[in-house]
Amino acid sequence: MITFRKIRWKNLLSTGNTFSEIDLSATRNTLIVGTNGSGKSTILDALTYTLFGKPFRKINKSMLVNSVNQGNLVAEIEFTVGKNEYKVIRGTKPNKFHIYCNGQMWDQESTVVEQQKNFEQNVLKMNYKSFTQIVVLGSSTFVPFMRLPLPQRREIIEDILDIQVFSIMNGRLKDRVRENANEIKDLDYEIHLLTEKIDLQKKYMFELEKKNKEEITKKEEKIKEYETENEEASQEIEILAKEAHLLHKEMDDYSQSVDKLGKLNTILIKLQQKLHTCEKEHKFFEDNDQCPTCTQQIEKEFKNSMIGELDTKIIEMSSGKSELEKAIEEEKERNDKFIELSKKSTEVSTTMSNVNYKLIAIRKNIKEIADEIEELEGSNPDKKAEFVKLETLVNEKKDVKQTNLSAKKDRDVLNAATSLLKDSGIKTRIIKTYLPTMNKMINNFLQSMDFYVNFTLDENFEETIKSRYRDVFSYESFSEGEKARIDIALLLTWRSIAKLKNSVDTNLLILDEIFDSSLDQSGASDLGWILRNFDDSTNVFVISHKEALNDKFDRTINVTKDKNFSRIEETVHEVSHALIG
Repeated sequence: MITFRKIRWKNLLSTGNTFSEIDLSATRNTLIVGTNGSGKSTILDALTYTLFGKPFRKINKSMLVNSVNQGNLVAEIEFTVGKNEYKVIRGTKPNKFHIYCNGQMWDQESTVVEQQKNFEQNVLKMNYKSFTQIVVLGSSTFVPFMRLPLPQRREIIEDILDIQVFSIMNGRLKDRVRENANEIKDLDYEIHLLTEKIDLQKKYMFELEKKNKEEITKKEEKIKEYETENEEASQEIEILAKEAHLLHKEMDDYSQSVDKLGKLNTILIKLQQKLHTCEKEHKFFEDNDQCPTCTQQIEKEFKNSMIGELDTKIIEMSSGKSELEKAIEEEKERNDKFIELSKKSTEVSTTMSNVNYKLIAIRKNIKEIADEIEELEGSNPDKKAEFVKLETLVNEKKDVKQTNLSAKKDRDVLNAATSLLKDSGIKTRIIKTYLPTMNKMINNFLQSMDFYVNFTLDENFEETIKSRYRDVFSYESFSEGEKARIDIALLLTWRSIAKLKNSVDTNLLILDEIFDSSLDQSGASDLGWILRNFDDSTNVFVISHKEALNDKFDRTINVTKDKNFSRIEETVHEVSHALIG
């Protein structure tokens, strides 16, 4: 379990040159309160900057440095993992990144990137994305799980289930597959060259009885042939290079078509959805004179007004749809042209590669024959010595063929491992095993907040939501308050699964302005019940501008601004209170 103990920072955002310090494990629940702009959410940026080297909010890293002091940003965090005590110090202007374990600094010979990767994989057992889904739930810059793209959802679940190791293995396996393919290619080429050498050597030995002059003449003629081929190949390379340059230049004019086509299709889909909604509403008002839900009569004037507005919207959107479809067709033509040019470019590149291989072989042959001529010109060839050379080449070819056979057997094993480690392999099997537990937990938390829906994630992490009153609908169809309950249920589920799997277990839970926005009073009360019964070892921090919540917490940290610098003042209440009740 990761137990965060203490965090301190200075010259970070509105914090001045004096350290602000917060004990992260002092009380079970803490309220961080302050007015807008006072700096109460700075703790989130301090946490993610210290642990991951980047702020929580969507601001540039350079903007973290206090604009008045303009330097000496330092953030420190202390935590334990099992029996090991860690301290991380990170700074900007000057830059620093130090990790201490039981008082000993980590080796500084590795790069910052390598240290960060090692720190996340072997100590924290989570990356930035996982941290923001397990530890923090925010209402502003935070992106909830349900609003993440499917690949990012999968990445988070893999981190929680501690199966990222398979992705790491797959990455290393891809390198090994690439190395194996190159090895086989090189060995095939080496066998080819050895075959040529053996053939040449046999021919050479067959002609040993001939006069040196005849042999030299023949070899010189052979060199001329190779030189002719070399010249032809060089000219071909030059022509192909010019053709490739022209193709690339022409492709630049069409390179943006793929992205543009994707964006246009996205806009078209959204427009079609809106048009469909308007048409449904138009049909509703045309077909109904009273509300089917409350049975109240719909006023004729209101009905005609709505039909008129919807008619206008439908005409406008239909016109826009036609224009979009025309633009898409035009862009498809540009995209087709780009694909055509890309295919030609690939063909040219392949031809150039083949010709280059041919050039290498030709020049190698020229050198070898030139060496043989030099030897013939120097002395009479020794037949016995030439036989030994032939025997050596044959044995070398035999060894290379054996190595090639072994490499191809390795290729079969690597292909099998690749199939096992891809996303649809072992990782998906593990995810399928945990999905029922995940879905059960999510629905239990939702029901604890009086939100009675059947929420299900499939193996692709797409949701299916059903209720007793509706058919199937989506996350985006809910109100902001309902979405907040789903987000909270998912956060608590990920924490529970991580603890169950023993991949990520931490004492820290931070809720940023959850009680200030979309979560209504009933939802806040339900959440309080969950948090009171969630885990005694969890230290909950609630960030809010609602001072009325003071009496609900064991500790209050007030954040104020004095002469443009944030200050914190801590109050520990004499009597322990429930979080929300």
